[in-house]
Amino acid sequence: MDDFSHTKDLYFATIEFYKTYVVCKMNEGIVLDIPKALALHEQSRSFYNGLKYGFIFDRTIDYTIDPIVYIQCPYYADINAMFIVAEKNATKQIVQFEQNFSKYKLTVFNTLEEAQKEIKKVKFGEKSPLTEEPLG
Repeated sequence: MDDFSHTKDLYFATIEFYKTYVVCKMNEGIVLDIPKALALHEQSRSFYNGLKYGFIFDRTIDYTIDPIVYIQCPYYADINAMFIVAEKNATKQIVQFEQNFSKYKLTVFNTLEEAQKEIKKVKFGEKSPLTEEPLG
């Protein structure tokens, strides 16, 4: 992809940074809890420097998201779209359940390529309301 910037490896995930969005690939078997979610968003916030960005979660590898993350993550205002890549029907059903907790519509795609094509249509460049008051 021509808008790819770089990759950041964390102990629980790999984040691929693109011009207007990130692709997050979690390590198999981990549980995405609040501290890990905050770490992901802090990396993204730093890269996008106060602008809203899209988030693609690659769920083709099995891992668990603690539903509390959807409720308590303070960085939702930084995100302008949240897409999920899921191949397995079981994973799609889990995402459908997680939708009950999410402040954003979780749009599911079968392939990463489909998700990337659609996320490029999302408006980018708007300032996040969180840029004025740092979270701590």
